[in-house]
Parts: sequence; structure tokens; C-alpha cells
Amino acid sequence: MDHRTPESLLEQGRNAKSERRLEDARNAFREALAECHGGEGEPLLATLYEELAYVDRSLGDRETSRQHYSKASEIYRAIDNPLKTAHTMRHAADILREQSKREEAALFYAEALEIYRNHQQTSPLDLANAIRGLALLKEDQKDRNEAVCLWQEAGKLYASTGIAEGVGEAKRRIGLLTGQ
Repeated sequence: MDHRTPESLLEQGRNAKSERRLEDARNAFREALAECHGGEGEPLLATLYEELAYVDRSLGDRETSRQHYSKASEIYRAIDNPLKTAHTMRHAADILREQSKREEAALFYAEALEIYRNHQQTSPLDLANAIRGLALLKEDQKDRNEAVCLWQEAGKLYASTGIAEGVGEAKRRIGLLTGQ
């Protein structure tokens, strides 16, 4: 029997994910993690946790997904990859918000946004998505004024990237929050 490497399993999992065979993807990513014995390097581990988190969330296992995103963000932070740290933290924050763990979500959003706002290579879409999550959290917390400001900022960023769906959502949310 041939030995499958973590890298080949990662590729297999990504192929399954792109074909929406999520259980197959999950199995491949789990097997890849089990095959990692520390010699493959931290970037591969972080990538595997991030991929597994995406699949777990898609399959409805939010808590496991959040744990995997948190683990990926810890590794990305340790290897000094700030944009990936922020990206995985934002996803963990989204899940925490969905679980009504508002205080914890706020901390994750704050750190992700600090990284994004202070990094020259932050994409406007990544920043917009993080701001969107925080705006939704502020709505949940009944902080209408802050939510409106965040939706305005997110809407401008979505407009700058040509994401009409994001612009439309921002306008709808602002309308609901301001009674217009």
C-alpha cells in the first residue's frame, strides 16, 4: 500500500471540497492531520486546520469548526502570518457571534480588525467582511449607532471591490437600523 503524504491528502481534500463532497474532504483533511508528525512544518498544519474548519462549518459542526479556526489562527500568529491570522480569527468570531458568545466574538473581531487596518496588503474585501461581522454583532448588542457606522464603512469597501451583494446588504441594514 502506498503511503499518502499530508500534502497529497490536502490536495485530495481540496479536490473533494471543490466538488462539494464535504465528508470526503473532511476525512482527507483529518487523515492529513493524523499523518503530520511535526516534520512537515507549521504552515501545512495551519492550512489543514483552516481547511477542516471550513468543511466542519459547512457540515453544520460550528463548535468544531471554531476550534479548528482558533488553532489555525494560533499557528499563523506563531509563524508571523498576520493576514492569515486575521482571516481565521474573523471566521472564529463569526461562529462565536452565531453561537451568541458576543463578548468572545467582540475580542476576536477587534484583533482581526486591528491586524487588517494596520497591514498594507489587506484586501478591501477581507476588511469589509470583518467589518460586516462586527456590524452584525453590534446589531445583536443593540448598539445601533456603531452598527450604522460599521455598515457604512463595509458598504463603501464592498462598492470599491464591486461586490453588489455586500453593498445591498449594507444599505438594507442601515435602512432597518435608521428606520428609513
